Amino acid sequence: MNLRKKFSGQYMLICMFAFFIIFSLIIGVIVQLQNIRDYKEQITTLKYELDDTEKQLKSVKNSKAYRNDAELEDLARNQLGMVKQNEIIYLEK
Repeated sequence: MNLRKKFSGQYMLICMFAFFIIFSLIIGVIVQLQNIRDYKEQITTLKYELDDTEKQLKSVKNSKAYRNDAELEDLARNQLGMVKQNEIIYLEK
């Protein structure tokens, strides 16, 4: 009879541990799915901003408001807020 009580306690402990592991996995999957949804929204927003910036750049190029590449670069930096690759940007609060 004592042997049966001993195994009963171990069985209960194993069940609680298994429940904890399964619960943790389910919560982890839910969090990851939410992160994926948020990243997809960010990607959509960034694609829209990229398309908008490309349209603005084309309109600046087509307007012939610049005489050389230096003036075009100045327009892109000041009006469109563009930067070169590998350039470090410092923002003031």
